[in-house]
Amino acid sequence: MKNFYLILTCAALCACGGGNKQQKASAHESESTQAPLSLPVLDLQKKYPQKIINLQDIADVEYIVLESHNEALISAPYTVVTDSMIITYSPLEDNVIFFQRDGKFSHSFNRKGQSGEEYTMVSDMRVNIATKEIYINDNRKGCVQVYTYNGEYIRTLKIRNGSGNGYMIGSIYNCNKSNLLAEDWYNVDEMKEQSTNHQPYYRISTSDGSISRLPLFIEKRIRDGFNWYDEESDTFGGMGIGFSPVAYINEELIIADFGLDTVYSYKENLLTPIAVRKNRMKSEDVPIIAGIEAITDKYYLWYACEKDIKKTIWPDWTYLQDRRTGNCIQTKLVDKNITDKKHRFRSRPSANGYTVPKHHIMQYYPAYVLIELLEEGKLQGELKEIASKLNEEDNPVIMLAKFK
Repeated sequence: MKNFYLILTCAALCACGGGNKQQKASAHESESTQAPLSLPVLDLQKKYPQKIINLQDIADVEYIVLESHNEALISAPYTVVTDSMIITYSPLEDNVIFFQRDGKFSHSFNRKGQSGEEYTMVSDMRVNIATKEIYINDNRKGCVQVYTYNGEYIRTLKIRNGSGNGYMIGSIYNCNKSNLLAEDWYNVDEMKEQSTNHQPYYRISTSDGSISRLPLFIEKRIRDGFNWYDEESDTFGGMGIGFSPVAYINEELIIADFGLDTVYSYKENLLTPIAVRKNRMKSEDVPIIAGIEAITDKYYLWYACEKDIKKTIWPDWTYLQDRRTGNCIQTKLVDKNITDKKHRFRSRPSANGYTVPKHHIMQYYPAYVLIELLEEGKLQGELKEIASKLNEEDNPVIMLAKFK
């Protein structure tokens, strides 16, 4: 667990809801497209007023200790929190793991193998709460395997066959009970950009795997990865920041592709422009990637960072923007039970990494980080008590916040 990387971001916001009038996206939406003037605009290179906000002042905060178990060791998981359970997976062992709502281990399953009813790897996992189905994206096989909560095989959604049909699904996302959203990021940020897909978003039927493209054309593809070639060793290297252009917020998808000015809500098979990003390029080679982390009836919470491998990757500040006026502040959102500035102010967008009930947001605290903070005297309240009972190799603690 020492290598577990913190997935976190908190939102200092109120109850969720609201939206703009739906508008169907152009079949060739690109970065030059002019969005409706009524949409809020975030200037990514403007200096906004700054404010620090304690999460506990505007939300009820709950800590959930995930029980450590031989079949339930968590690394960097996608997580679903419902009223009765917590569902996640371990990319290291390819286990799908179920906890009770209080964090007690329930069960797990592993269908890794070579048969037609198994997966060779878990590239992505999504959960359909309505139908109680687990979707395992297997990039190696080019399919999505569908299982029950107990791991019983249901069906296979064939996305790509051996001869190739033009679909390279890198990531899948929740959409609704009948469809998944998929993104093709093959060769984006690589050295073979000429072969990238410029219309990369698809709707996949969860019943038969049929695919249809979304009408978003992206002239310049940008993702969150870095790649390089070392002439001395004649080797290639790469890394990723961990920002996804797609997030699942308040039971709808938000597509904030880093190559577009406009941010869209995707719901009921309609793309609705909801916001605009301005001044997205710091320089010719350094874009500023930004997406929406949380939405309420009044506000957007944005994250943004320069995609520059020479600089610190994670931003200290997020942006809180009034949806109606467009007014914006930079904010540091803090858990008051962590008094160490290095950790309490560290933020990472995570709405693409979890599914939680409306009016909630979550983050992970790795056990070893909490133990280090405890030893340094930088924890207080309930979090201090929890950390005193942890071992370094224990599962992380979930912070779940429900807005007042």
